[in-house]
Amino acid sequence: MTRNKKRIYLLGLFAVFIVVIPLLILYSSGYRLDSRFRLVKTGGIYIINNESGAVVRLNGKTVRKAGMFEANILIRDLIPKRYLLTVEKDGYRKWKKKIHVEEKKVQICYPLLIPLEINQQRVQKYLPEQEQKGKKKKRKVTEEYSEAMKLFDTYKKSAKKANQGREDSEDTESWVGSEKRLKNKVLLFREGNKIHVRWTGMDKRRPFFIDASGKQPVFFPRRRILSFEFFPERHDSVLVLLDNLNLYVLEIDRRFGIHNIHRIASKCSRFLVKDEFVYYLSGSEMYRIDFEPNSDAAGAGYPPEDPPKRGTAASNRVPQSDA
Repeated sequence: MTRNKKRIYLLGLFAVFIVVIPLLILYSSGYRLDSRFRLVKTGGIYIINNESGAVVRLNGKTVRKAGMFEANILIRDLIPKRYLLTVEKDGYRKWKKKIHVEEKKVQICYPLLIPLEINQQRVQKYLPEQEQKGKKKKRKVTEEYSEAMKLFDTYKKSAKKANQGREDSEDTESWVGSEKRLKNKVLLFREGNKIHVRWTGMDKRRPFFIDASGKQPVFFPRRRILSFEFFPERHDSVLVLLDNLNLYVLEIDRRFGIHNIHRIASKCSRFLVKDEFVYYLSGSEMYRIDFEPNSDAAGAGYPPEDPPKRGTAASNRVPQSDA
């Protein structure tokens, strides 16, 4: 090899070194080329999830599969743009959200994963009859039924008190909860037929699913709202009962244009939340909903002839049949 060729090779390697090393440094620092070949700082998405083993997709492509003991997921180094985020898990309904990733920012999401088959059981009212010397004892109410009915009575009294002095002609007996709910400094309240949310804590600690300070609309259906309550053990989702006696669960987060809503029960006249369960009345029966997946839907004990249907509405409107 001649001296000139060696010099050309060395200059070429030096040029590659000069170009590649800065690119590697920029890449390791989180910079990428966008669709217009501009150098931009990347962002990310952090998924706070109560369920392990979820599959995360961006624009239809799988980007992460959480392990058996892995719940929260961080997706790094995303080029700033809008993504369709999907979180899936066997036995649960898909959760979707359009996410706008920005430079040097991490968008935080709280997926609301609802089982495909709602696990609900009829609450037994009486203990089995016992006989003693040929005579039947007086039937005793089960402890679970008795405690739940006490809570229903408490809710009803609170509703009457909250609705005293209402100027409209609505039947206060149908309002089974007060007009406000507060949990972890997240305030839900109703004005007219709209549910709003307001953060009552310090602004720097405001959760990401509340988009700004001041009141924000959460839900404004065409049908009349009878009552609402926070979803069990969460402060980012709400249960809403409408006057067609359908019970819905929906997320407070209305960012990015998709509002996940699911119907979980029908023929529901009243409901309440106790620990991780939802209790509701349907006719003369009481039911308990557990949001763990139900592997045997046939034994769920749905109200007759009208089990809850699958599906989700990707907007603020409830399905047309319920509108």
